Amino acid sequence: MFGRKQLTSVYIVDDNSDAIEVLRRMLESQYSVKVIGTSTDADTAIEEIIQLAPDLIFTDVEMPTMTGIQLCQLLHQEVDPNTKVVFYTGHDKYMIDAIRQKAFDYLLKPPSPQDLAQTMTRFYEDKLASLPQAAGPAEQRQPRILVVNAMNEHIALRDADVAFFRFDADGKHWEAVCTNGSTYILRSRTNSDFILRYSSSFVQIHKRYIVNVSHIMMIQDNTCILGYPYEDNRELKVSKNYRRDLMDAFYTL
Repeated sequence: MFGRKQLTSVYIVDDNSDAIEVLRRMLESQYSVKVIGTSTDADTAIEEIIQLAPDLIFTDVEMPTMTGIQLCQLLHQEVDPNTKVVFYTGHDKYMIDAIRQKAFDYLLKPPSPQDLAQTMTRFYEDKLASLPQAAGPAEQRQPRILVVNAMNEHIALRDADVAFFRFDADGKHWEAVCTNGSTYILRSRTNSDFILRYSSSFVQIHKRYIVNVSHIMMIQDNTCILGYPYEDNRELKVSKNYRRDLMDAFYTL
């Protein structure tokens, strides 16, 4: 409809799978849009949104584990303040909250073709207007990793913040060990494959360790030694099965 060569990436969050499919069909059949992800669970959605970095997010408001308002607030505070979030809900009582959270738009369910057209037109116009101020490669949005602290608060870390990941066999979860000495627990469903997809800087060196190769000072026999900011040159064991991948990643830095 808008004749744009590059598809706009969209993520949809709604605890009603039927509503997701209705919106998906409306978007992909009428606009240059690719729905790159959907979720009926807000917690899962946050992790995937951080990883996929969609151009536009549509979210319901009333959901079991987290409201769309809370999701928007978390994304704006911990991930990117410029994240474009459209609320679509069966109630107009959340409109003031949406405005306070700087939502990009607010639609009532089911969205009419006319209302959706206004939202998408505004999105394309806004995107076009921002092109002259597009960020350079060093300023573009960096991948973030979602972690949970002891207070059960969500925190998004840049890949550069993490020195290595350690698997806690007793707790059956991965932990992110940061360069500032802090340790954060990742969600129990987060496995090694999921961590490795976040950044090419992350390389598995042992069944218990995934290291950020940017922080490796040297590799000696079956040990990798982390440099700054570790004054004691933190050492991590390297398994034979993972040594070749580590060496390849280290020498291509």
